[in-house]
Amino acid sequence: METTMTLRSEIEKGITELGMNFSSFGELSGINRGIFSAILNGSPPKPISLNQMEAITRAFGYPEGWMFDLYIEECFYDGKPNRRRVEPFLIRCAELGKTDCIREVLSRLLEDLKHVSMIFDIAENLFTSGKVKESLVFYECVVENEKYHHSERLAISHYRLFRASIGEDNEQNLRAALRFESYCGKLPDHHRLDGLLQLTNVYFNLGRWSEVEFYADELRLFSKHIYENRVHHKKFKANHEFLKTDRHLVVYYGQGYLQKGNALEHQEKYDKAMEYIQGYSDLSWFENLDEVGLTEVKKFKDWAVANQFNLTILKGDASVLERYSLFLEEHPHEILPSVLTILESANKHDFKIEKILNKFLSVVMDGSKNNYYNSSFSLNRQANLYYQLALYNFRNQEKKNAIDFTLQALDLSIKLNNRTVSMQSVALFEEMRKQASAEQVKEYETLIRTVYLNA
Repeated sequence: METTMTLRSEIEKGITELGMNFSSFGELSGINRGIFSAILNGSPPKPISLNQMEAITRAFGYPEGWMFDLYIEECFYDGKPNRRRVEPFLIRCAELGKTDCIREVLSRLLEDLKHVSMIFDIAENLFTSGKVKESLVFYECVVENEKYHHSERLAISHYRLFRASIGEDNEQNLRAALRFESYCGKLPDHHRLDGLLQLTNVYFNLGRWSEVEFYADELRLFSKHIYENRVHHKKFKANHEFLKTDRHLVVYYGQGYLQKGNALEHQEKYDKAMEYIQGYSDLSWFENLDEVGLTEVKKFKDWAVANQFNLTILKGDASVLERYSLFLEEHPHEILPSVLTILESANKHDFKIEKILNKFLSVVMDGSKNNYYNSSFSLNRQANLYYQLALYNFRNQEKKNAIDFTLQALDLSIKLNNRTVSMQSVALFEEMRKQASAEQVKEYETLIRTVYLNA
């Protein structure tokens, strides 16, 4: 009880320094005089609620979180955790960045693993209220201490940590995916749908096409199962609201087909990839399409048209370039991925695309206009675009442009930890080194050192 009495001694000291008694300080703090007496002089003393503690702090004029290290004993009054004090206290500590207090409370809670459920509830409270960063320490605690390997809260904790870890660093994203993927199948349906989509996207950016195929198949089959067994029945309405998914159910269904086709395309299985376009080209048959759903269906229809052009171009048929150009004028958000595909095909099949580049290059070079897709997709495409532009200019004897684009590709790919583009850029620059200026070589060597330091 020593630290508890120290907290009370500090409160009594503060009241004395203000020249007040219980009655006058009660008016200042908004706490009843009788409650003050019970808190400070009761036998045993009455526990202090967090609201009371913060009211006292404000009355003294002290900063938020004053004496939180001593308040911990109030959470374990009589040696047992009191959820009514522990839970709000931990949430407040998270908001104020009081990590030492959090660790101390968690350590004491985990003396009995039945309290893992409370820790999980605190994490969910923080996460769903938008305090994602603050929730992570609690999810990590659940992951480390949950004794039931197949528990739903363990799977959800892994899912939350995975989502919070996804960013612009490809290597970090890979580590997060590898840690999470074995738990995806244990998630509730709405989280499982989103988990499958996020895994597919991570592996897409990494260029790991067999994994993209696997998770795209899983996503397609699972979303179809959800649609047929839950949504298709008339008693269910507004399906995405019922499932509480991040996106409309039609997104998960369509993305399963779209990403399967994308994976096949990148493995040069163009005819097979064309078959999957039919799976998302017209999703207007999907039931319960609200305004959001109809917008998503329109996106898939546009992607189907763009990908049909892509597959035709990738086979080496440049006759569709004029029609493709008109399509891109009407759908500017598709310019970056489409110009990238056109460049890849031009480099592979050796045809000229000056008209396309003159019309759209300024757009694709302005990253701020490529915000239709999430930043990870756009930035990885931008890095690959620089490399393909470098290769195209090199093939067409535009050596200075080729060198400049190679350096841009190398710089961005290092920042993204995109090893594929980094190594491609290094190999290409080595071919052009003799034509590069001393300043360009110096820039290149600086970037190369960065590559090896991060390897």
